[in-house]
Amino acid sequence: MYHISPSLLCADQMELKQTIAEVEKLGVDWLHIDVMDGNFVPNFAFGTDCIRAIRKEAKDPLYAHMMCTRPMEFIKPFAELGVDYYCFHYEATVNPFRVCQEIEKNGMKAAIALNPSTPVELLEDLLPDLSCVTLMSIEPGFSGQKFLQHTYKKIRKLREMAGDRLVRIEIDGGADIPISMKCIENGADVIVGGYFNLFDSAYSLPDKYRAYRLALENGGIK
Repeated sequence: MYHISPSLLCADQMELKQTIAEVEKLGVDWLHIDVMDGNFVPNFAFGTDCIRAIRKEAKDPLYAHMMCTRPMEFIKPFAELGVDYYCFHYEATVNPFRVCQEIEKNGMKAAIALNPSTPVELLEDLLPDLSCVTLMSIEPGFSGQKFLQHTYKKIRKLREMAGDRLVRIEIDGGADIPISMKCIENGADVIVGGYFNLFDSAYSLPDKYRAYRLALENGGIK
């Protein structure tokens, strides 16, 4: 079973309240929130005040993708804001086990993100502590980039490594309908909904979401 996780960064920032209401009616699994500190990546996005406002409106779980250089510092504040999944970058810490322990200690589910050049084999011993792995299929920090083809190989390897563990594999970046289908066929179960597949100014969000799911189902993806 696959899921689509709408990226609120790709929504019209002046219409976030309406966007949240629309996507929650569609039955999504969680809302993907990109947090950028201007250091790990050159952009800034979704600080604590924004997340507090999102939490006030959203009933669905919040998945915070932390593109930040000091992930330990934000764990407690984000737990207090009501974030459900805390996804930190492997490249941002030398103590990933300690970060996972701190996330769980604060009542959130631990997740991790890998940059395109980071091998999935580095997660072998960490997988038991993770609820989800986000594979970046573009370089982090900017939307609208082209999907990196070697991601398929990383998905297959990670799914093999996970075995029977209940670890979700989320694909983030550049996944249009054909690419989404291939990612799911290779073992991914969550696709981040962004500019390539969900947020398109030419169509309403509900229409785009339904068309996206229908296209996947017509392609044999259930």
